[in-house]
Amino acid sequence: MRRILTSLLVLIAVIYLTYLGLDMARGAPFGESLTQALGDTRAYLARLPRGDLGMSEAGSLNLRPVAVAEILPQLAARSLGLLGVSLLFAVALGVPLGIFAATRRRFADLPILLASIAGVSLPSFFTALLLQLAVIKATQTFGRTILPVGGFGWDAHLLLPALVLAARPVAQITRLTYTSVREVMGQDYVRTAYSKGLGERVILLRHILRNAAIPVLTTIGLSGRFALSSLPVVEFFFGWPGMGFTLLKSIARADQNLTIALVGTLGLTFLLVNALLEGIYRLADPRLRRGNGIQREARRSLRGNIRALAEGTRALLKALNPLGWPLLRKAEPLPPLPKVSAAPSEAVISPKAARRREARRWLRALAGNPPLIAGLLFMFLLAALFFGGAQMAPHSPYATQGLTIVDGEMRVPPFAPDAAHPWGTDVLGRDILSLILAGAQQTLLLAALVTLARLALGTVLGALAGWFRDSWLDRLLLGIVETLAAFPTLLLGMVFILALGIREGVRPFLIALSLTGWGEVMQFARAEVIKLRPRPFIESAHAAGASTRRILGRHILPNLIPHLVSLSALEMGAVLMLLGELGFVGIFIGGGSFAELDVGGAPYHYSDVPEWAALLSNVRAYARSYPWTGIYPALAFFAAILGFNLFGEGVRRLMEDMGVRVARLFNKYTLAAGALLLGAFLLWQGSTGEMAVYARQARAFDRQRAFAAAETLSAPAWEGRALGSAGMQSAAAWIAEQFEAAGLQPAGESSTYFQTRKRAFEALSAPPELAIAGESLTYHQDFAEFPGEYRNLGEASGSVRLVTFGALRRVGTWNASYPALKGLDYSGEILLLLSPWDVRYLQGVPHGGALVVADDPAALSRRVTLSPADPTASLLGTGRAVGQDAPIVWISPQTAGRLLAAGGLTLEEARVRRAALGTDEVFDLPLSVPAALRVQGEVLSGVEAPHVLGLWPGVSSSQFEGLDNHLIVVLAQYDSPAPSPDGIPLPAANDNASGVALMLEMARAMQESGYQPYRSILFVAYSGEGLEGGEPVNPRDVSKFLQAKTGFANAFTVDAIVELRGLGSGESLLLDVSGSQHLGQVFEQAARRLRVRVRRQEAPIDLSIVFEERPPQSGGDEAPQIGIYGQGWEAFSHTPQDSPALLSADSMQRFGRALTLGLMALGR
Repeated sequence: MRRILTSLLVLIAVIYLTYLGLDMARGAPFGESLTQALGDTRAYLARLPRGDLGMSEAGSLNLRPVAVAEILPQLAARSLGLLGVSLLFAVALGVPLGIFAATRRRFADLPILLASIAGVSLPSFFTALLLQLAVIKATQTFGRTILPVGGFGWDAHLLLPALVLAARPVAQITRLTYTSVREVMGQDYVRTAYSKGLGERVILLRHILRNAAIPVLTTIGLSGRFALSSLPVVEFFFGWPGMGFTLLKSIARADQNLTIALVGTLGLTFLLVNALLEGIYRLADPRLRRGNGIQREARRSLRGNIRALAEGTRALLKALNPLGWPLLRKAEPLPPLPKVSAAPSEAVISPKAARRREARRWLRALAGNPPLIAGLLFMFLLAALFFGGAQMAPHSPYATQGLTIVDGEMRVPPFAPDAAHPWGTDVLGRDILSLILAGAQQTLLLAALVTLARLALGTVLGALAGWFRDSWLDRLLLGIVETLAAFPTLLLGMVFILALGIREGVRPFLIALSLTGWGEVMQFARAEVIKLRPRPFIESAHAAGASTRRILGRHILPNLIPHLVSLSALEMGAVLMLLGELGFVGIFIGGGSFAELDVGGAPYHYSDVPEWAALLSNVRAYARSYPWTGIYPALAFFAAILGFNLFGEGVRRLMEDMGVRVARLFNKYTLAAGALLLGAFLLWQGSTGEMAVYARQARAFDRQRAFAAAETLSAPAWEGRALGSAGMQSAAAWIAEQFEAAGLQPAGESSTYFQTRKRAFEALSAPPELAIAGESLTYHQDFAEFPGEYRNLGEASGSVRLVTFGALRRVGTWNASYPALKGLDYSGEILLLLSPWDVRYLQGVPHGGALVVADDPAALSRRVTLSPADPTASLLGTGRAVGQDAPIVWISPQTAGRLLAAGGLTLEEARVRRAALGTDEVFDLPLSVPAALRVQGEVLSGVEAPHVLGLWPGVSSSQFEGLDNHLIVVLAQYDSPAPSPDGIPLPAANDNASGVALMLEMARAMQESGYQPYRSILFVAYSGEGLEGGEPVNPRDVSKFLQAKTGFANAFTVDAIVELRGLGSGESLLLDVSGSQHLGQVFEQAARRLRVRVRRQEAPIDLSIVFEERPPQSGGDEAPQIGIYGQGWEAFSHTPQDSPALLSADSMQRFGRALTLGLMALGR
């Protein structure tokens, strides 16, 4: 019964954690997610007895949702069948092979060991790729299909995925069977059976296999868990539509119902397998039927447990502080040992002879340890890659190569291996060898940090659990470990990373992978402490009166360190394996971007930050046709994993041979020395090179100049640089003068700095008016004009009616319409809308005017530029027109509440009704409140709005030939919305006089510091208000800026677009990056180097594109882009409060220096 209750609690915890992760992955804050997940779990458990698992879209083959209960049995049968076949194959091959090697081969130890290490080091995606390529080659050679290389079927389709899933279990089972059988064969009772003349078969079946069964069964169970973790990778690779593949899609699409059902099914499978193995253990070993034989310690009080726990934790942390840094108080000295005189009869060995004997023993131990020798060779190779991989790269990992013509033949990437690219290029034309060499440090450093975090957490918790065995702490920790073990590691890591924000870079990977893997370390440390506790030296310490703190710190931990060295190497291999599998399913640092290389083809998922995992995200789509794009990145992972596994096994064997002597090599002091050396290297790497020089040059940024420029631009005489005003023209002329003073070349029309564009907009001729029940409301306090898609003009009076919509289906292409709106007529009425999104439905619905509830109070005081677009449109081929001029205004929530009260509703109740509406549902309610509304203005067109452009040409040299025709575009909007009819000035100081001021000072500081860019830099102060050619201004469409000067459009390749806005105040920088993680990384590193706080704005990523192989919804950008803003910049944007009083010279200096440094790095 206790086992059943524990299993139920584990399943409930699994469901709760899955809800928590999915809620956070959708962007909900952690605190809110905790509460929401609790409610979701409670609701799920309530409907579970009824068999209601909800509906799912991710599991449907079409757009219609399908019941999870209908598809779950089919998905489970496919996956469990595949798992069962692979494990049966592994057992059928591994157990006999291990027995045969142990009983028939005298020198099988080393080959079995090396083969098993190689087998467990093979990533599943690499094994799958090699088998698939082999089958394809065989098919090409023999001219007929040997085996299907993908798809579903309970026939030959099953063979390849089952072989891949069985590869690692075969290696593990073979090795453990061999080791266990050899160990049992050396026991006295086996030799006794042989001496009695029993037959070899009888001895094998009755004595050897029965006693070797439990470790073999344990290995089979663990192998099943590893196979379960690789299941999503294998199913995705071969297109096997089971639980693993479907889980990847459901997690990517945040499909809660399907994800919960599948994760729960996998967790239940894990628990059932564990229970089955425990039953088999009891059948195999009669001793387990008599009870666990564990005598519980005397129970302490809760206070005593907590006190002992605190002492133990402090002791372990103190022991991990070998240099005596002031993190903790210095430990008290040990009492002196008594002097013992040697007996006269003892033989005295000279120190020289003792050293020679010790050296010979070490030499024999090393020479007889091939795994350690091979592992050390791999360690030296990996260390060389870590410290010097980027310098060894033959090409820049960021350089791409497109269309080339060789011997009159056009070629496009990926290019096959040749003399220029020994390992070929990827689909973007980047050199794969350079990507692997340059990405080694990032990948290995992340794996090392995760390993250290796992070891620290697992060791401390495991030591405490082992010392306080069978206590509440021990049971709690074991319960947590069992809960985490019920998740497949790959899926748990994926959920955690998405929950923490994949766009955040390394941090979510470090946290997520540390939390998913500490359980194994904890169990290992616990088991070692349990073995150490009854040892005589521990009991002697107890008898001498040593405290728990002293025993844990001075006796337990030093005896764990040599084992932890071996375990750390094995953990490095495990982390690298997990990183590789995550990369294969599209989860890598930063999340990457998508490129549609062929119309309708599979999307190319890539990252421009060199690291190994990102190179695996397209293996499934491209490696069959271009094998080198997948083989070399997978081989890098395999070699690194193999090296760490060999080293870990070698250290383990060395400890068996040399015992405690290994502690002379591996102890807290040598580990601290290694950590210091690594830290010193990273510190040296960060404090030398070009970035260090640029950091000194960036300090030439003068905050007083920047602040003065922002004050000048926001002076009242320039009318806030409002669109169409004389102040706007004056500001443009002044910016051009500053460009000239900074040494920038004219990049505008007719050898000037200007590019004149024509704008259209609606200018209000009088303040809008709104009266409700005869009471006039206050402009910019109770209401304000609404900036819609069309012009906002007209006068209306009538009764107010609440109208709100569910999700409305849109039909047609040219004459698109909403069937749910057909026949609606609200002529003579003023409509109350709860959301600005509802305004788009009104174009074809007759109405007098509209009131839109403003969620953000700032919308009522914010100035806007109104659209001049005509709301009427002719329906093609019908002769009819739809749409009409109608006034629309924002209203405050308080005003909306007054109106809704007449209909017996509150604003919150109305929103609840809106949220409950289904597809094509419309809710309206007459409020019977009279209102009058008027918006007066005129449409202006052909208004001149100049851009100001200045060029800093790049420097061309033999080393950097061709970079000067690559362009970085730096943008800052200088104008503001059209003048308000109430005559209140809009200074627009922070948004965006500060952005223009920083751009001007950055150009001046870089020029005066002596810096010379290799890439050309185009500085643009642009006008962004109004419509141009009937469309809103898109400043990041920089091709229009390049048309200003003849020849620029064809002369430059745009490498990056940097937009500056709202940088006059705030504590931190906010980065909005698209198309390039490297671009964001450059400015992040620049800010952190100068101790400026920085964070990235979370950009959504649709990973379902990877699994469904469909093109991205949005088109590609012209170039990688980054928007850089000051924290909270939008709070007073386009309001009268945005005055020079908001600006901070200190913030402008910190931001300006960081951005100057980032731009310098980008320019080289």
